[in-house]
Amino acid sequence: MAASTADEGPLVHQFNSHGPLREVLLCSPDYYEELTISEIAQRSVDAGDKVDRALARVMHSELVDALTSAGVSISWEEAQPGHHWQVYTRDFGVNTPAGPLIGKFKYEARWGDEEYAIEAFNGMGVRTCGRVTRGAVEGGDSWMLDEKTLVIGSGNRSTISGIENAAEIMKPLAVDVLPVEFLAKWNHLDMIFSVIAERACLYCREGLPAEFVTYLERRDWKLIQVPLEEVMKTGCNVLALGDDKILSFAENGIVNKMLVAEGFTIYAPHLREFTKMGGGPHCLTFEIQRDR
Repeated sequence: MAASTADEGPLVHQFNSHGPLREVLLCSPDYYEELTISEIAQRSVDAGDKVDRALARVMHSELVDALTSAGVSISWEEAQPGHHWQVYTRDFGVNTPAGPLIGKFKYEARWGDEEYAIEAFNGMGVRTCGRVTRGAVEGGDSWMLDEKTLVIGSGNRSTISGIENAAEIMKPLAVDVLPVEFLAKWNHLDMIFSVIAERACLYCREGLPAEFVTYLERRDWKLIQVPLEEVMKTGCNVLALGDDKILSFAENGIVNKMLVAEGFTIYAPHLREFTKMGGGPHCLTFEIQRDR
């Protein structure tokens, strides 16, 4: 298992969360199981709706096909026994203009997933820009609004001390880190906020703090409100592909219609085995390379 970040190699980066997506890191759901570390996952397990791993593999293949159809290259992280949510490659960190920032997981069930991400990057020769060592920072809370602004949410999974550590790492790299605090029941920020294009997003009015909404409005962002019922079905959790294309999922019908009405082309694999545990297209993908 890798113990340190790569300090040499090519720089792969993303300047924002909406530009043309060129490459992602995925992990096969070979050891995927239910973990009750979010309200949605807990509710599903309480209802007896457990993970069907064979079906999850089929759906993950649909995800791969959708990304390939959209012209996105795929690299792979090797799935490891006992790491049941490693398939959610988003969560180990966030890519930035300076390269990937490795985060730190809050829950023990995810500990070590960071190391396997580093191992994958080392194998690819990818240079990372730093690693959070205090508190917790997870990629599901993280969005590059633009090449100078990294937003990190603090709800259930990322902590203020972790966000402060991330800010210390990113400041010399000319990236400001903006914390956004919200209720733990929403789990990750990508459950209630999703960048879909330049200065455009999906959002949950009931979940986002008013001051963050005001921050976006003052910067002329277009905010598209997702109904609360759809938010609880992971409806906000989509991935911008750039060029007015979005990776959503087949079960996200109402939100997909909203996006089509806004002029977006939608890629919609079936992903219910993941969304019922609170994970959508954003959770299942780590951006390796985006253009401006």
